[in-house]
Amino acid sequence: MISRRARRLLALGAVLAVLEGVCRARLVRPTDLVPPTVMLRAMAAALMEPATLDNIWQTLSSVAASVAIAAVAGIAAGIALHALPRLRRACEPFIASYYALPLFALYPVLVVILGIGMAPIVFTGTLYAAMSVLIGTLSGLDHVPAVFGKVAKVHRLGRARALASIYVPSCSAEILGGITLAVSYAFVAVIASEFLLAPAGIGHDIADSYMSFKIERMYGLMLALVILVIALNGLLRHLRVRIGAPAI
Repeated sequence: MISRRARRLLALGAVLAVLEGVCRARLVRPTDLVPPTVMLRAMAAALMEPATLDNIWQTLSSVAASVAIAAVAGIAAGIALHALPRLRRACEPFIASYYALPLFALYPVLVVILGIGMAPIVFTGTLYAAMSVLIGTLSGLDHVPAVFGKVAKVHRLGRARALASIYVPSCSAEILGGITLAVSYAFVAVIASEFLLAPAGIGHDIADSYMSFKIERMYGLMLALVILVIALNGLLRHLRVRIGAPAI
């Protein structure tokens, strides 16, 4: 019996083989798409350049800062809304439609206020990442067993200590799930921001390759970015399973 992972790898291999054949047969223009083997070779060549590594580090720094700020803000906001049911009910329509809002339209305004650099990029990434952490925190707190509250009363724990030692640890899996989604949202926001006005970053490098008609390099950088995001998500997924949450 073939395992699920083996079936996925076989399906991926089949798709790559078909894509390789289509590109080699010139069924698509080289300026539109290049073969996967060419992408891999271009990725290896790009990663040998110190400037590319600096750009990757710039992007990772922006994503890490966005996720860190989003995690703190999202957990704090989730705790506050859970403790204030009326405020939560008032905010629920906004929470439900949050990702339908054109948040990226604020980026030019942020550039005017914060200037060109990491600040508007990190702020945009935080805007996109924070809501998933807030929703994960609310979901986790909603499913905390009522007996935990009785335990806190028996031990005469204050609100802050009960949150720190009982409630937040008990819903850590849901919070980590929100942070996992936040990483993906932060990457999307940061890369998109770097496409526009950022002076550095992997998104800026991809956009520069596109504008310079370096198609092979562009796809190589995109492949490196995809592999990086998949690896980070896989690591967070493994961590989430280790602390007792089901895999998603």
